[in-house]
Amino acid sequence: MTFGPPPDMDANQCQSIRAYVGPIEGGTCDGAKLVVTAWRPNARELAELVAGKPLFLSFVGGLPPHFATVSFDEAIRPA
Repeated sequence: MTFGPPPDMDANQCQSIRAYVGPIEGGTCDGAKLVVTAWRPNARELAELVAGKPLFLSFVGGLPPHFATVSFDEAIRPA
């Protein structure tokens, strides 16, 4: 699915993003709603991550429960 800007923002303030939307499959949160987005760092960002720099995630309007992984299977089946 594609998520667009929230009602109080426009496309100049917040770009649309594609995401997987479905239920968590197994584990302690089985059946709960899940949204998964994928991020691909560019060469400069990748070099900075390899060098040990942190990855920052910003959430406008609040902080939902979240976690990061490089595996889609782990993304849809959190513990």
